[in-house]
Amino acid sequence: MTSISSNGTTKADLRRRILTERRRRSPQVRQAAAHALTEHLMRELARTSTGDLAAFLPLDTEPPLLAALEAAHQAGHRVWVPVVETDRAMRWCQWRPGIALALGSLPGLREPIGPRHDIEVFRTIALMVIPAVAVGADGVRLGFGGGYYDRFLERLAAAHPLPEMLACVFHDEILVAGSIPREPHDAVMTKALTERGVVGLGSSRNHMSQPSGAE
Repeated sequence: MTSISSNGTTKADLRRRILTERRRRSPQVRQAAAHALTEHLMRELARTSTGDLAAFLPLDTEPPLLAALEAAHQAGHRVWVPVVETDRAMRWCQWRPGIALALGSLPGLREPIGPRHDIEVFRTIALMVIPAVAVGADGVRLGFGGGYYDRFLERLAAAHPLPEMLACVFHDEILVAGSIPREPHDAVMTKALTERGVVGLGSSRNHMSQPSGAE
């Protein structure tokens, strides 16, 4: 069944348009975004003391998060990133700068080589940065269409309190409420990590961190 937003746009239409726009971002824009994302993520982590970080290794067109992960590691936070098993389940592997990577089971996905863990690692994870194609001001997340995070978060919520979660997008990928069709299994975000700051979503919309000059 095709999900259609309040303005008649399908998820596939939105995904195709936004991913096309991502490919047009210049190296200069991406470099500025990398610096700004590092600043904003480190500010969020400072509030969690010594908690671990769950994040992801970005694809070439995604928000450039790698420098932020390096900074988190250097500050003493363990960094966990997802790996996808052959049964389409997500597991987690500890990442550090310089760790050997291999191509994953999904196109373009790089995964650390090392022990794979399940939800038990979330006992020490205080902050989770989740990839997204876009997110609505109402918190509805548009993913890449595989449902990996939606399934994992549902399973995690049944076993552990969820950590603080931020959808990672470029600032102009925060869309008007109702723009992204919501299905029953879709995870809803309360914050977005962007190059301009951390933006509150839904009932948290009045919260935004100190903005950055990155465009």
